[in-house]
Amino acid sequence: MKKSYVFVAIQFTAIFILILTGSIFPSDIFKLTIMILFGLFALWAMYVHRFRFNALPELRDDSSLKTSGPYRFVRHPMYTSLIFISFIWVINDLSIFRLAIWIILLITIHLKSEYEEQLLIKKFPEYPQYKTRTKKFIPFIY
Repeated sequence: MKKSYVFVAIQFTAIFILILTGSIFPSDIFKLTIMILFGLFALWAMYVHRFRFNALPELRDDSSLKTSGPYRFVRHPMYTSLIFISFIWVINDLSIFRLAIWIILLITIHLKSEYEEQLLIKKFPEYPQYKTRTKKFIPFIY
């Protein structure tokens, strides 16, 4: 459980720093469109979970494995959305500092997802099979 709080603390600190050090609204329509699309992707994932989600990677007792909706394309659609939306923030007001914070966020999300997947494997015997056929963050790639 302590590991979970560290992941979430680093994740939210990085997000907070990115928000404080640059604009969260993109300077052009292309970046704004990408942000909106990934925002909708995140909302779709929340809808599939009936808007019951948790920032901590621990599973609820009544959790069920979702493999439909956005989960057909990636195992972690919320993380995917966060990665791409925060990347838009970074490239919109690019600096070495903001890029370094984004890389810290990216590493944290990766480690958090690895930990979460260990918990999913323990709870759902079918998860390893789902894992072999569905990419983690980027459909068909990774």
